[in-house]
Amino acid sequence: MSIDDTNPNDSRVVTVFWSVVASCALHGFSATVSAMSLAPGLPERFLLVDRSAEVQKVLAEARTHLTDSAVLAEVEPLIGSVEEYVPSRSWSQVLLRDHIIVELIADFLDRVEPNLEPELCPACGSFGPWLGRGTGSRVPWDTAMRHIIAAQHNKSAESLFARRLVGEVLSVAQRLFARYQALTSALTKAGGGEFDDLDLINEVMAGVLSAHDERMIDLGLEP
Repeated sequence: MSIDDTNPNDSRVVTVFWSVVASCALHGFSATVSAMSLAPGLPERFLLVDRSAEVQKVLAEARTHLTDSAVLAEVEPLIGSVEEYVPSRSWSQVLLRDHIIVELIADFLDRVEPNLEPELCPACGSFGPWLGRGTGSRVPWDTAMRHIIAAQHNKSAESLFARRLVGEVLSVAQRLFARYQALTSALTKAGGGEFDDLDLINEVMAGVLSAHDERMIDLGLEP
C-alpha cells in the first residue's frame, strides 16, 4: 500500500521510518563494498571490511522493524539515487562520501531525536552508538580522509564531489519529507499541518547544512 497519509500517529509511520533507515544502510553497505576496487592497499581494504561490518549491524536491526515490503520498495530506489548519480571515483572520494553522509545523518538525528517516539529509536535507546562518532572504524577512517585531502594541492575535484553529493542528499530528503508528511510530522512534532511541518523540517535541514559547510571549510574544501 502506498503511504501518503498525514497522521503522525499512524503505525505505518514506523514502517516508513525504518524503511528509510534500512535503505540508507543498504546503500551505505553497497557503496562501501563496491569501493574495494579503489582501495590502494590491504590496510584500506580491511578498513572497508570493518566499516561494512558496522553498517551491517544497523541494517540487521532495521530489518527487524520492516513489516511492509511495498513501503521499502517505494523508498529504496529514492535513497539509491544518491549512489547512482554521485558515484565515488577515487579512494579519497570513498572516504569523503562516508564521512559526509554519516555526519549529515548524525546532525539531523541530533536535532530530531528528542521528538521521536520509542518505536522510532534503536534497541539501545539512542542513535549515538550506531553513528559511532569518534569510535570504531570512524577514527582510522576520518584520520585517513584528512591525511589524504590535506596532502592534495588541488582540492577542486573533492569540493565538487562534496557539493554534488550533498545536493543529491538534500534533493532526496526533500522528496521524502514532501511525500511522507506523516513521517515529517513525527520527526518535528509540529502538529500544525503540512506547511508547519515542512517549515520546521526545512529549519532543521538548514542547520544541518550549515554544520556541513563548516566541516568542509575545516577540510580545506569549498562548500
